[in-house]
Amino acid sequence: MKKLLLVFVFLIFACTGEDNDDASQEINNTQLADVDGNIYPLLEIADEIWATESLRVKSYRDGTPIPHIQDPIEWESLTTGAWRYVNDDPSTEQKYGLLYNFYAVNNPRGLAPQGARIPSYTDLLHLTSYFGVLLNNTSSNIDEESFSRFVTDDPELPWSRNDYSILGTNSTGFNLYPAGFQRASMSPTGFGYQAFLWSTNSVSNTGTLVARFSCFSSSSITIQYYNVQYNYYGCSVRVIKNQ
Repeated sequence: MKKLLLVFVFLIFACTGEDNDDASQEINNTQLADVDGNIYPLLEIADEIWATESLRVKSYRDGTPIPHIQDPIEWESLTTGAWRYVNDDPSTEQKYGLLYNFYAVNNPRGLAPQGARIPSYTDLLHLTSYFGVLLNNTSSNIDEESFSRFVTDDPELPWSRNDYSILGTNSTGFNLYPAGFQRASMSPTGFGYQAFLWSTNSVSNTGTLVARFSCFSSSSITIQYYNVQYNYYGCSVRVIKNQ
């Protein structure tokens, strides 16, 4: 009788542990935490698990702080990792994330949270191609519907330039905000109507590939890859959960 009772108790604990593992796995597939404690929602998009918010971590994976550099002259002269606020405005951090130079993206300490990685050009190509948009280096226009499926449907923050505005459908769940980018010794540019996402792919002697989302007007809407020639450019970062 005692043996039967012990077996019964063991089975109860075994089943309970199995359920907990499943619950933990479910949580891990819906959110991701960085070393600073920021939480990013995750969503399966184009057969990969993407974060649906841009990175806003201010430390490398080992806890080493990443310098915040605001002065544009100093930013341009950097050869080490740094970040800055989108549009130099701290209030943009939660929705837009931060801008990083490529020295931060490529730092061996790791910029992506544990269990995640920064996408390659192939990842970004797969993402857009999955929904019928080829990521190439031409500036060929795409239709508003194709563009809007990648960008946020936040009614307070449409993609807008001059008198033209797009409120995304966000049907892919990618939820991209127009963070713009930092270029050379000038103020951030493209805020409100462009976004640049770093890839990990450096091209020998010619720079690094980024995915560029641009909405200039009704006749100039593009998603393309763009060859950033300088590692001090400040661009957004999205991550993919390792599987």
